[in-house]
Order: sequence, then C-alpha cells, then structure tokens
Amino acid sequence: LPAAVAASAAVAAAAFGAAAFAAARLPSLVLGPRRGSATVALRPAGQQASPNGALDSVTSFVTDKWEWLGNIANSMGDRYTSELARTLADWTPVLLVLVLVNLFFFIRALRGGDMEEDEEEGMSPFGGGGKPKLKITSWNKQLDKYKIETTKATQGRGETRKLQFKLQQSYFKLEQQEVAFKAMSEGTATVTKEGSDEMATKRVWVLTFQTGRNDVSASGVQQLRDEITAVIANADSARDEVVLRLDSPGGTVTGYGLAGAQLLRFRDAGLKFTIVIDQVAASGGYLMACTADRILCSPFAIIGSIGVVQELPIVFERLQKEGITFETTTAGKFKRTLTPFKKPTDEDRAKNKENIEDILNIFKNFVKSSRPSVDIDDVATGDTWLGPRAKDKGLVDDLMTSDALLLSFVKDGCQVFEVGLSKDGGSPLANVFASFASSAASSVAAAFSGGAGSPGIPGAAAAASAWGREPGFAPSAQPLVRETSPPPMARYDGAWDTML
Repeated sequence: LPAAVAASAAVAAAAFGAAAFAAARLPSLVLGPRRGSATVALRPAGQQASPNGALDSVTSFVTDKWEWLGNIANSMGDRYTSELARTLADWTPVLLVLVLVNLFFFIRALRGGDMEEDEEEGMSPFGGGGKPKLKITSWNKQLDKYKIETTKATQGRGETRKLQFKLQQSYFKLEQQEVAFKAMSEGTATVTKEGSDEMATKRVWVLTFQTGRNDVSASGVQQLRDEITAVIANADSARDEVVLRLDSPGGTVTGYGLAGAQLLRFRDAGLKFTIVIDQVAASGGYLMACTADRILCSPFAIIGSIGVVQELPIVFERLQKEGITFETTTAGKFKRTLTPFKKPTDEDRAKNKENIEDILNIFKNFVKSSRPSVDIDDVATGDTWLGPRAKDKGLVDDLMTSDALLLSFVKDGCQVFEVGLSKDGGSPLANVFASFASSAASSVAAAFSGGAGSPGIPGAAAAASAWGREPGFAPSAQPLVRETSPPPMARYDGAWDTML
C-alpha cells in the first residue's frame, strides 16, 4: 500500500507538471507569434493582392484578430509558465523524495516474500541472524566458459557456436534428469532401473574454511554452520559427496571444538565427506580434518601440531610496584588458578597443567577414533610435518590439491557446486538509493552537530548518522563479518583461552 500511494503521488505530480507546461506553450504554437514579431500571412508569399477590395478587407480583418488572439494567449502563457516554474521549484525536493521513497518500496516489494518478512523480524533462514544470501556456483559451467573462450581463440566463431549449442542441450538434459529423479524419489513417477541409473548424476558440494575466513576464535564457524545446514537440507546421501577446502592453523578449544562438532553432522547425515588441505591444518585445524572420511593435502602443506598450549602474561609484580592490587572473590577452590593479576602458586600451576593434559587426552582420543591406524603417541607431540611425511605417519590419505580433486570430479561426470553465504547487497537501484540516503544522513548529522559557536544536537546527529548505516542500506554485498579476537570472557578465564 505505501508503494502504491507513493507511486500514484509521483506519477500524478509528473503528469500535472507535463500537462501544465503543454497548456502554457500550446497557444503560442497554434495561434501565432508574440507581439512585435512578423504577422503570419494567410496568402502565399509573392501572391499579388486581389483587386477585389472586399476580399482584402476580410483578409486583413481575420489576420488582425488572429494576431490579437495570439498575443493574448502568449501573454497568459508567459505568466502561467513563470508561476508554474516557481511552484515546481518550490515542490521539487518533495517530488524528489516521493520518487525515491517510491523506488525504495517498489524494490522491496520485488524482493518480498516470506523470507523478506522473516528478515524484517530479525530472523535468518538458517540461524546466524542478519540477511545471508546463499550463493551456489557450478564448477562445470565455469570450466565450460573456459572451453568456449579457448575454442573461440583456436577454432573460430563457427565452432564456438556449435559448442555453445551442444552445452545448452546438455544443461537442458541434466535439468530434466534432475526433475525426473526428484519425482522418482518422491514416489510421484515410475522409472526403470536403467533410467534411474542414468538420472542419478553424482553431485559434489564444496565448502570452504580457509585463510581469511578463520582466526584463533574460529569465528568463521558461524558461516560454516549455516552452509552445512544448507547442504544437509538439500543433499542426497545416496549419490552426493561433500568436500571441505580447509586451511587453518588452529585456535581456541571451544571455537575449533564447535567447528569439528558441526562437521560431524555430515557423518550423522550419512554423507560421504572429504577434506582437502592446500596449505595448513595444524592443531585445531587438524581436529577439524579428522571429522572426514578421507583427508587429502598438497605436497607442501603443514599437518599436525597435535597438542595444547596456553600463554598468559603475569603482571602481578609490576602492578605491585605501581601500588595496584586486584581483589578477586571466588566461590570454588579452582575458580581462579593462573591469572595476570595475582601471584601464581605451585598449586595453581599444577591444576592448570592438569587441565591442559586433560584437553590433550581428549584431543588424542578424538584423532585415534577417527584414524585408528595412526600411532597417536608418536604424533601427539605438538610437532608438524609436510605432506609426504604426514602421509607416512597416517595423518593424511593422499597428496592432492583441492583444484586437482574438484577437476577430477568434473571429468568423472559429477556436478560440482561451490556453496557460500554472503550478505545480500540488494539491487543496483537499491544501492543508488542507499548512497543517496547515506549522503543525506551525513549532511543532516553535520547540520545538527553545529558549527563554530553552535552547541549542536548530538543526539539527533547520532540518530541521523545511524539511520544512514542501517543494515538494509548496505551499498554492496559483503562477506559475513567475523570477529578478529577471542570473546571477552576468553581474556579473563584461562581455561577458555587455551589453544589447540
């Protein structure tokens, strides 16, 4: 309804202005020139005046009256045009705002639906909040684009058109097979065994948890869990496989423990799961890798670091020299052991060592249960190995990069889909409006904050500036935000700050 009202107002205003302008200029176009200009002759140029005096008198009379009517109309038109121009100038900001508001609501209406309503209520279709957008990229089609460009460069446009037609036919056939297979799975269609085998094209879902998407607190697990949910909700355990491209040096026990628990959902769903490591899977990163049925790594990837570490600066003595003491009240003998603000005791150190050893034992048992062939006492030393040595110790199954693995799937006839989540940046028109809204909010904020000698209105300025930064006005699609430091409690509770 708001969009319809705004649209009607904008269209009516534009139509009114156009009609008024036309009405102002039409008389001068129809009735004749302005006063003082040459009179329009009603007889062709060069024609001699008729000897008939009566006819000349009538012609002169009509010409004079025509000029008189034209001058009156022009005078009225000039006055009306001037008034209309002033009126339109006064109402131009209002009309502009109406048009922009109309565009905003119109775009929101185009992108509306149940999911949009959920987002307006602060809900995510998965569980992470915000407005994530699922993006699925076909590796097969990307490789076909490379093939088209290569054919164009080497064989000419004729062969390229033939190849494009052939690929379009294969896409159409694949889509029909998927529709038929779904109907068969739901029991709405009967298909022979041969037809079933033909339609059951293997699909490979590719996820990513690599450098730039993780940190010591494993904040990238928030996006990963949503991607896992999306895959499990749509994958078929009978024919699908999941590949995770993993690169991580590890981090907190809680963060990477949660990441590993999320990956175990693939095993629970009955999906074949492969992890491939291009650069590093150390400590907590290797814990994640042990959730897979098969682990691959590139020849020079760093693997291992099965151990636990905790580093804590003790500033007690320095604070004591400055005359600063911390009073800590606890309930429970070991609620606080090692902290930066109190003098550590042997009992504190022993308890902290016991906690770390317990975490290591749980880590070792997890690796051993996932890879029974590994000599866990030999590898759980905190040491790391390059790919070939890691394979010799049973930490990985084979040496291969992620690109080589995915390319082999495509050559084997599998459909390979890369899955990712990002914030929806909206349509180009919405981005234009977002830019305008942000600029307007900044101008209003600057005006409210006041200049020299002006007290300003800080509250109003903050509100206007915040309005321009509303999530819905994001100018472009951005990756989901991740924390760059551990959560606040990790800085105060030593057990939470322990690193894998």
